[in-house]
Amino acid sequence: MNNRNTLAIIIPAYKSKFLSEALDSIAAQTCKNFTLYIGDDCSPNNIKEIVEQYNDKINIVYQRFNSNLGSKDLVAQWERCIDMVQDEEWIWLFSDDDVMDLNCVEEFYKTIKNNPNNGLIHFNVNRLNNSTNTIDELPLFPKKCSTRYYIDEKLKGHLISFVIEFVIRKDIFYAQGRFQNFDLAWGSDFISWIKFSNVTNGIITCNNAKVQWRKSDENISPNKENSILYRKIKSLILNTKWISDFAKDKGYGNRTFYMKRPLGEILKERKNLTQKQKKDLLSYYNKILNPTHSCKLLMFCLKFL
Repeated sequence: MNNRNTLAIIIPAYKSKFLSEALDSIAAQTCKNFTLYIGDDCSPNNIKEIVEQYNDKINIVYQRFNSNLGSKDLVAQWERCIDMVQDEEWIWLFSDDDVMDLNCVEEFYKTIKNNPNNGLIHFNVNRLNNSTNTIDELPLFPKKCSTRYYIDEKLKGHLISFVIEFVIRKDIFYAQGRFQNFDLAWGSDFISWIKFSNVTNGIITCNNAKVQWRKSDENISPNKENSILYRKIKSLILNTKWISDFAKDKGYGNRTFYMKRPLGEILKERKNLTQKQKKDLLSYYNKILNPTHSCKLLMFCLKFL
């Protein structure tokens, strides 16, 4: 195997609570052919002190930014950390609180050797439940899946994905315009993996190693604060517009399937939204999406719930 580091692992760092666990899992890799880039988002926590404990275990490039960006534009923070990468050919955006199996890097190199024409590599995921200290096995991806399969199964709830289990070839990342940026980064990863997989001959999954995604109170995902929830659903409407246009361009058919998701979210969260917010979201959905007749019927019903 070529010993040149062609893999960059990137951590946009802000939280320190589980950072050591993330770095422990990276330091334990059976293959050390990678560079770890850590972009400190002007954190008030002791990020640098924690990172310095690993300088003799991992090839690390650390940078502390002078301003906090993630609280305003999380995708922009991801991207300025990715811009730290030097001559590595592959980029793996990881996180400051998740962990990877000790053979992830080794399996990554085996996978790209066996699939030289693919540019998007994926690991299956387990969910670490921080409150209960348990691990859930999430649905497995097939060894290879098409873009359409990924979209359809994700929208059906049969697949679950995040940002931390994909590795993208750097030239493709930049050629395709980086990540799709939505408010709160809500859906930015999903839409970006669709965009990238469309030009990389689908998604190839490493079956012999997994990533552990941590579910905790520090994630934005479970945040039901009223104003945050409203912004999430507005972003979801824009995600859906992107997917609907993509599906139409590809001739996937069944427009209702590709555009109904925000309505289901409004229905599910209606008790956490004010009447004005619900009305505004339905109006925004109608303006952005040009909904099908079936979706208009659902909108009409939602007005009375």
